[in-house]
Amino acid sequence: MIRTHLGTWLGWLRATATFVFIAAPCLAVALLVIAFVPGSPVTQELPSAALTGLDRVGGVTTGVGVDPSGWVPFTIHDPSLPERLLYLLTLLPGLLLIAEIARRLAGLLRVAQASDPFTTTTARGLTAVAKLTAFAGLGTWILSQVAQGLLSATMLASPRTYTPHQSPLGWLAVGLIFAALAQILDRGVAMRAELDTVI
Repeated sequence: MIRTHLGTWLGWLRATATFVFIAAPCLAVALLVIAFVPGSPVTQELPSAALTGLDRVGGVTTGVGVDPSGWVPFTIHDPSLPERLLYLLTLLPGLLLIAEIARRLAGLLRVAQASDPFTTTTARGLTAVAKLTAFAGLGTWILSQVAQGLLSATMLASPRTYTPHQSPLGWLAVGLIFAALAQILDRGVAMRAELDTVI
């Protein structure tokens, strides 16, 4: 009964990972095509501190204003090709990384579903996914921030030092979760091997 339920869960997880692996590249290709279409929308948040006239924003009650340390989204109405490509760089690397992570997870789940899931091979594969998620995720975040900084520079009237306003903690947290699961799985494999020697 337990093995049946485990197989069911592994099947659902594998199907989900496979769906993400297929959907993410499709979305990436769509964004790539849109980036080369003249007039396609480009949106970027700009720091409130670099903007003027925010004290005259209407539509809010008395005592409510724009956060001076916050960020306000803007849209470029007729973006140039470099601006569209910079906007693409803020999204595309993350989608490709998600697709690769999903591909690896789908492979691990397929092997686990077909045979014994509690093996050192599965633990090592999960560790590799954890490293990919954390380190490649950090690199993706850096690339995105650089692209956003360059894009912001084309939108602001005066030069201003770009300060990252997003965090790579999401990538690092997911990588840490994968690493923790890999260590637990590896420990379980080791304990089972010890029990087999005793029995």
